[in-house]
Amino acid sequence: MVKEKKNRLPRTQALIELGVMFAVVIILNLLAGQYYTRVDLTAEKRYTLTETSRKLCGQLKDRVYVKLYLEGEMSSKFKRFRNELRDALYEFREASGGKIEIEITDPLEGKDNKEKSQILEQFENRGLIPVRDFESEGIDESRFKLLVPGADVVYKDREFSVNFFQFDVAKDPETNINNAVQGLEYELANMVRRCITETPKKIIIAEGNGELEPVQLADLTRELSQYYAVERMNLNVADPESARPFQLDLARNPDSAGLMLLELMQRRLNLADALIIAKPQQDYSDAQLFLIDQFIMKGGKVLWMVDPVAAEIDSLERNPFILATDRNLGNLNAQLFEYGVSLNPNLLMDRVCNRIPTPRREFFDWFYFPLFTSRSLGHPIVKNLGGVWSQFPSTLRAKPRQDIKITNLLVSSPYSKVSGVPSRIEFLSTYMQSRDENYRSTMMEGLQTTGVLLEGTFRSPFTFRRKLTSQPFRTECVNSMIVIADGDIARNAVMLRSGQPYPLGYDRFSQITFANKKFLLNCVDYLADGSGLLEIRAKEFQLRLLDQARIKEEKDFWMWLNLLVPIGTILLFGIGNRMIRRYRYARRKA
Repeated sequence: MVKEKKNRLPRTQALIELGVMFAVVIILNLLAGQYYTRVDLTAEKRYTLTETSRKLCGQLKDRVYVKLYLEGEMSSKFKRFRNELRDALYEFREASGGKIEIEITDPLEGKDNKEKSQILEQFENRGLIPVRDFESEGIDESRFKLLVPGADVVYKDREFSVNFFQFDVAKDPETNINNAVQGLEYELANMVRRCITETPKKIIIAEGNGELEPVQLADLTRELSQYYAVERMNLNVADPESARPFQLDLARNPDSAGLMLLELMQRRLNLADALIIAKPQQDYSDAQLFLIDQFIMKGGKVLWMVDPVAAEIDSLERNPFILATDRNLGNLNAQLFEYGVSLNPNLLMDRVCNRIPTPRREFFDWFYFPLFTSRSLGHPIVKNLGGVWSQFPSTLRAKPRQDIKITNLLVSSPYSKVSGVPSRIEFLSTYMQSRDENYRSTMMEGLQTTGVLLEGTFRSPFTFRRKLTSQPFRTECVNSMIVIADGDIARNAVMLRSGQPYPLGYDRFSQITFANKKFLLNCVDYLADGSGLLEIRAKEFQLRLLDQARIKEEKDFWMWLNLLVPIGTILLFGIGNRMIRRYRYARRKA
């Protein structure tokens, strides 16, 4: 009997060990279901949220419901993107103390083609842009599927949609996916900002000098209104419409209405945090420039989008040619020169450009519509940004100053050409030039700058001139502004029949949406937003991409290796474990 108990002892101990291991696995799985965590072992801490994101999450006072539509069958590239987005959402949920609730679904599952079209149209109306997920399986086999890489978000009484992926036609699918992955924390932090913003900062859009009309800025205004309080203001004191908001105050003092109007306009302007000037067609007066200058001196931010040359594509649709001429914005340009940059009265042409159709729907390169890409520019405003579409832009010339830092934001490709004005622009001749390699080879004037960020100490050009109001006069300030030598960069097209605006950056001919809206939002956020959100874009990522050529060459080797090594490891572990147990049992028996 004693001998039989000794024989059973190892088996009993093994069963106890197996039971303990089984219990540990169950407990770990239960804990994993309740708590989410992962260890970031990357050198650049790419999976660790920035302090800005954590602060934003900590300001959530209620639950956020996120319904993500990126689910179902998709290519391996988008599966990686989906997994990265899901894990990033989990990180934000943990940082918020569990206040972010997540649902991931496939909105097209089980739907026929008609239902799918209706659903996708509804998504587009809400700003969720479907993308084509194309994957080639071989020479004769390929497939594509429409995906919606976005989400609907509900917070308190607010509902809005968020896109997490922007397709850039100038980049291959792999690069687009990698750029989208790098921008996930920024997009999610921006989502949280939209939830918690209760008292938005104020932005004024200038009018009174032929600036873009409300319908032409409708999409940008709508997008900015999600984060800021946006209103328009007529700055032209010579225009009777500029006095309309102040009629009651002016009626009390009719004898000094002129001076009082300027005073009231300055007070109203100074209540804003940022000013947007979008394509003025007439020069500004001294009074207007005084208002803008003192707004800058008190700390207000300005986004200047000024076309120094008059040239419109709409005129070319009705005529065989147009004459591009100088707008003669001398006062405005002189003031910009005092701040550190001046506008050149010329036209920038670039071989990296958008395409327009002929009457036969044959698309060709229209050199006057350059596409600006971020390339090696590392500034957060343009980092990981798609192509920005401009129309008849000009170039800028910086005035070097020790106390002003100038950062290029919109830079042409090396294959550029600058044309002076007045200049005759013909549709047919540009079409022929686009197909003439000899002419294309002459477009080698190097990198040209169209948009810059100025930061530093600005001095008022009115310091030694007559002061126009009784408000405290400021002679200098530490501030920042952005100057772009193209006003159409902010203009959305308008549907002819309905009068409704197209999305900003959308080309109705190619049906491609460029990154104009994202670029301008980044500009305004950098200037006016105090949350530090754009600092997330400065986060550096080191992409560790697989060698696609080696993958194709060594596909069979790695497939069999991944199949056999795990099986062989388990077999070796089992054989070794059995040999060790037999050895221990033999020793105990002896």
